[in-house]
Amino acid sequence: MLSNRFVRITIFMSFFILVIGSAVLADDGRINRAPYHFGGDTLFCNQEQGCTLLNMTGHDVAHWPQDMVATALASADQSEQRVKVDGDGQGTYGPMQLWAMPNKTEDGNSTLCLIGFDEWGKQNDMCFQVTQDWHYQQAPLPVSSPAIVDHSCDRWSVGDWVELIADHDKTGNINSINLTNHTVNFGKAESVAKCSEIEPGPN
Repeated sequence: MLSNRFVRITIFMSFFILVIGSAVLADDGRINRAPYHFGGDTLFCNQEQGCTLLNMTGHDVAHWPQDMVATALASADQSEQRVKVDGDGQGTYGPMQLWAMPNKTEDGNSTLCLIGFDEWGKQNDMCFQVTQDWHYQQAPLPVSSPAIVDHSCDRWSVGDWVELIADHDKTGNINSINLTNHTVNFGKAESVAKCSEIEPGPN
């Protein structure tokens, strides 16, 4: 039977290897990660070679040399308009373009954007930053917008006397409230309206 000490050492070493491996993977020049998807094609960039697009088997499918990237970024800064890096690439599922964007960030970084296609023919894009000392950063993960909660039904209860804002002839007590659709059913005719489309009826 394995001793507790041996088990603890094994677990610690496995965790250490996992952390080191993750750090290496995250800093291998790879720009796109999920959810940026180009049919398995992956963009790698570094100061020596510029940007290279590899397919799922690791073969080059597109390349933008460093001097072309630098020229496009300088031109974008000067013209204050986006500039395409010379030469369209051919990704696995369609043409790929690399664009230099105008206006540096507050940190003085430049921005590049890749536009291409996935296996469903859907056009996707991602943008990433290039530091002043030519470190290509991974495309940041998109920030999800907070869910918008509709509170328009909160003020109403079954039995409230209401009328339709757009038609004051439609009045009645609320029979039911559908919180999923944000609607109310009211009056003897069982009119249905959005909770935001009604107001208290006259007493």
